[in-house]
Amino acid sequence: MRKAHRDYKIPIGTLSHRINRKHEHKVGHPTVFTAEEEKAIVDHINVVAAWGFPFDFFDLRVLVRTYLEKQGRRVKQFANNVPSTDFVRSFLSRHKDKLSLRKCQNIKRNRAGVSANEVKEYFSNLSATLQDGEQPIPATNIFNYDETNLTDDPGTKKSIFKRGIKYPERIKDSTKSAISVMFCGSASGDMLPAYVVYKAENIWSTWTEGGPKGTRYNRSRSGWFDACCFNDWFETLFVPHAKKLPGKKLLIGDNLSSHFTSTVLSLAAQYDILFVCLPPNATHLLQPLDVAFYRPLKGYWRKVSGLCFHFFAN
Repeated sequence: MRKAHRDYKIPIGTLSHRINRKHEHKVGHPTVFTAEEEKAIVDHINVVAAWGFPFDFFDLRVLVRTYLEKQGRRVKQFANNVPSTDFVRSFLSRHKDKLSLRKCQNIKRNRAGVSANEVKEYFSNLSATLQDGEQPIPATNIFNYDETNLTDDPGTKKSIFKRGIKYPERIKDSTKSAISVMFCGSASGDMLPAYVVYKAENIWSTWTEGGPKGTRYNRSRSGWFDACCFNDWFETLFVPHAKKLPGKKLLIGDNLSSHFTSTVLSLAAQYDILFVCLPPNATHLLQPLDVAFYRPLKGYWRKVSGLCFHFFAN
């Protein structure tokens, strides 16, 4: 030890600790999560990516925040419990044997949002998933889910004015509040109860009255579905219906990897539920609910909301 201390200028106390196996923990700040927790996050990312929902930096940060909120933990290094991009880079570096950052094929908006190759690849993936196993997945077990947003403002409409008027205007109060609704139906025509999300900090009991039978209600700050809302919808509405069906179940929906919590993955594995994602920017072409269900729904919604405004205005 003295010779090493003299030749290499290493403190003799450091050499003594090394020889006596003291202070052998890793150099640097300890990680936020344990090795088991990080392994679970890695497995989560790989499972969801295999379904066709690859994570990006933002999705991983949202996943970490959702996990911490569910555990009731606060990490002082994370602003609002959301990790920084530096955390994501360090995480990927620690698990470079299982995760890699790769460029994926994106679809440009100036190409009408989706290319022919993307559509072919989607249907090829869908076909392979439907034929997975000895028996093809029946129509009763194939589901499509999608969310939409309904606003209390019916928008512009044609009205009668004096010819030549420069500024045709209509005085109308509007709160511009919005409500998100999740619908899910099977290829055989069965519809699950609706799931409604209000934009609010809290939900009032009067907001849950008079809706369709079986409807479940929730709230979020944005008024849109977040990971917690999707988790609740999956656990309370879809799984109770799916577990009654024998064999594999298939869910077709949008590419929202941040929605898949550990609970969703666990329940999907337990009840043999598979996911297939739609190509980005292809909702107007390939999302069955959007094409065949939401268009007439919103048409009637505009009529109803317009009549309500006319009634209250008078």
